[in-house]
Amino acid sequence: MYIKKGVIIIKKIFDNQHKLQTFPVPPIASTHLKLLEWIQPLVDEQQFKQTTLTANDFFKGNGDAEKLQYKLDELKKETDGSWLTPFWDNHYLKYRGSLPTGMHFNILVNQPPLPKVPTTAELAGKASFLVAEYYQKIIDGEIEPVTLKGVPLDMGQYKKFFRSVRVPQVGRDQFTVADFDKRNNFIMLIFKNNMYQVPVTNEEGQIYPSEKITEAIDRIFDSDEKEGLNIGLFTTAEREEAAQIYNDLKISPVNAENIEAIADSLIVISIDEESQNAKEAVEGLMLNSRSKYFDKTIQLVITQRGRVGYSIEHTAVDGTTIFAVISYVNEGLAEEREEIVYTEEIPKTQQLKWEVSEDIKMSLLRLEKESLERKKNFHVESTILHTFGSDAIKNMKISPDAFFHMALQIAQYRTFGAFKSVYEPVSIRHYKEGRTECARATSMEKIAVVEAIENQQSNREIYELMEKASAAHAKRISEARNGSGVERHMFGLEQAYLTYGKELGIETYPAIFQDDGYQTLRKDFLSTSGMAYDNVHSRVFAPVVAGGFGIAYILLDDSISLNISCRATEKEQAIQLSEKIIEALYELKAIAENVVNK
Repeated sequence: MYIKKGVIIIKKIFDNQHKLQTFPVPPIASTHLKLLEWIQPLVDEQQFKQTTLTANDFFKGNGDAEKLQYKLDELKKETDGSWLTPFWDNHYLKYRGSLPTGMHFNILVNQPPLPKVPTTAELAGKASFLVAEYYQKIIDGEIEPVTLKGVPLDMGQYKKFFRSVRVPQVGRDQFTVADFDKRNNFIMLIFKNNMYQVPVTNEEGQIYPSEKITEAIDRIFDSDEKEGLNIGLFTTAEREEAAQIYNDLKISPVNAENIEAIADSLIVISIDEESQNAKEAVEGLMLNSRSKYFDKTIQLVITQRGRVGYSIEHTAVDGTTIFAVISYVNEGLAEEREEIVYTEEIPKTQQLKWEVSEDIKMSLLRLEKESLERKKNFHVESTILHTFGSDAIKNMKISPDAFFHMALQIAQYRTFGAFKSVYEPVSIRHYKEGRTECARATSMEKIAVVEAIENQQSNREIYELMEKASAAHAKRISEARNGSGVERHMFGLEQAYLTYGKELGIETYPAIFQDDGYQTLRKDFLSTSGMAYDNVHSRVFAPVVAGGFGIAYILLDDSISLNISCRATEKEQAIQLSEKIIEALYELKAIAENVVNK
């Protein structure tokens, strides 16, 4: 909203979409140089020489890169969106592993500071009301389009938040989202593995009061319905098996209608009856498969202890966009404001009944055992540093994100004795259909900081190297954000070969994509993701590669939250890595403050 000559101008959610630039195809010469720069700190001298020769051959004049680049330029001209979108959609939808530990990210929020702790039903009822209200605000365009430093950001993902689902299919899944409609909306409540349609709007599209929704949910909780068969377990299976069970379920018209209802629900609200504290709650978001349906885009989880969390299926949405929903619900739960009364009608819930064959029952029982094993086979190491945060780091004249990644490089060297590839996503929402680029965080500048500390150089020398590493980190992030990254361009060139290679006259798979140096760069040994949102207690996502670690960190003004996930076999390393990161944060702080405060 802004004021022009005394008149209030209200901008609607999608008003800026036509102003967005399309995602560029970076020059191949630039990618050539940066690719080698990014690989150098990860490999020995002999491998780097080999990778350099392979890259030089790929990027030479009239070589494979130029032919593939020409195709990407063609694709860019032919689309109003992003040339990357079809490739990126395939990247997600062709994933064949298990969704909870392969495609989900999870967020546990702080409990709202209320004088009276709400009941589980009250939380579910109020959250349902707020979700319906936010959905209608999107439909009406009442949400102001987001800008960053005056630059509009893509709002397209907002159309995919609600009434959306990933559908398991053989070979490649589908993603479906229903058309906007205010009428007869509902959430799908899962309690004791039973599924209930809980209406949130009536036939005219009016939202039921939260207290009426709460009463309806309370009746479900108070009923003597026995534990149900956990149908949602099929969404934890690897996708080929999930597709088979999904198709077998749909043979029954009753089941087909149920599955359609789940897809059509605004969101799933799952009641976690097991978690007793925040640690168990954040782990349960990813690893507890009771009363869940992981194919749904937004799965809001409420524990009996009043914790609220979100398990988000990543296919169509990213953390930078979905947090708009989380913030709206968080703020609504924390406020004791008087609601707008849209209707006085009372919502009538409906329980889903399933027709399940013995074969499907056996599959679900087996998946339940596998789910329990999966839970045993993962470890989440969580810690929150309360003594300083991004404000103190800024006073050291260092980028907070770069500061964290310097500490991470020190910690990984002290834990593993080597520098490995670190995946760090960068939002590119200022482009149409823009999602993320990747800025590999391991660099020669950060290694120089580690070596200087290990060699006990002076604080002044180390701090000067920290300044250089911070500037290099910021430059790499900026280049990625501005469409001059390496990762998505190389991914696009590879996908162009796989899709159009023969017609371009490229008969063999380009050697660069099989090169050991390139493969080392692409191996997400440490997969990291940072955020700086208030009211978030913890985040967690699974490691990407066997033996690797998922590192979610939250940099707030006066605290740093750290959550490291791994397989149980790497538990001791995760504990050590967490300890070493905290030690390195304090060490870097002492060095920087010693220099800056003199």
